[in-house]
Amino acid sequence: MKKPLLTIAISLALSAPLAVQAGEKEDFEELYAKAQSTHKDAGTFQWTVTGDRLKAAKSAADNGEHKKAKTMANEALKLAEESVAQRKKQQEAWRMVAIGN
Repeated sequence: MKKPLLTIAISLALSAPLAVQAGEKEDFEELYAKAQSTHKDAGTFQWTVTGDRLKAAKSAADNGEHKKAKTMANEALKLAEESVAQRKKQQEAWRMVAIGN
């Protein structure tokens, strides 16, 4: 009677790390896609450091380091959001200079 319980316990213990790893991979992929999209949205105001961070995140993910890759993708997303904000500010500043108040 104890053997089936032991078998179940061992199966659960061995499958838990796989479930956590799969979650990190999926989280990374979602975050990476959002960072790429936001980076593209910056248009000509894309920051080179953002592209470098995206490449490093992809490389880390390819090496199975999903936690590190997720951190890098999150940093890339923040940088991309800042570059989009810069683009928007510059568009408004240009209007003020070209058109006036």
